[in-house]
Amino acid sequence: MTLVAIMGILTNQASLSDKEIELIKQGEEAERHIAKLLKPLCGRGGQLFSKLDDNRLRVPELGDLDILLNLSGVRFAISVKSKRGEKIKVFYDSKHQAIRHSGKWYGKDWFIRDITKEINEQVDWLLANRLKLFSKKKQPKMPWKLVVICGSPNHPVKQPPVVAVFPDSPTEVINGTEYLKDKGVYVVDEQSLISLIKALRTRPNEEYSHS
Repeated sequence: MTLVAIMGILTNQASLSDKEIELIKQGEEAERHIAKLLKPLCGRGGQLFSKLDDNRLRVPELGDLDILLNLSGVRFAISVKSKRGEKIKVFYDSKHQAIRHSGKWYGKDWFIRDITKEINEQVDWLLANRLKLFSKKKQPKMPWKLVVICGSPNHPVKQPPVVAVFPDSPTEVINGTEYLKDKGVYVVDEQSLISLIKALRTRPNEEYSHS
């Protein structure tokens, strides 16, 4: 790494507030936590690209893809969102047509970024550049897109964050369970993540079935 690059990193870190640094650390711990939950699914031949092994997939101008899980050719692009506090609820706001959250000590609030737009753009980049990223002989199927909501691993609470589904929420029923799904992205809490992945693993990804 050049001296200029090192100075740039130090300058960026110095410009962050203590709260921003704490949120970054919380996010990284949450990514490791979710990756540990997914690790046993890999078994023989599975692949996990995440902060856990420091091998996240870099998407130019769109940051790192938090987790890319490959289970025998079935891929999952996963964005991890960590919320700290009691009685956190993530839901679809039909009035504003967006995913929002609320908590015990505050009312309805917005995510810093549009969480479905963010992962959609990352996966779109993967789709556009897969000829460069992967072997031309065996082009991989594009991944299912998931956003998983979890708490702060270092600040556990009695009631972890939940994803709520209301009558006017955009949803999909899989094996009798109703999941929040907005703009092609499943939004799921940590408690339901593994069951959703196992259910999707046996289904064709129709969104990319033409590719």
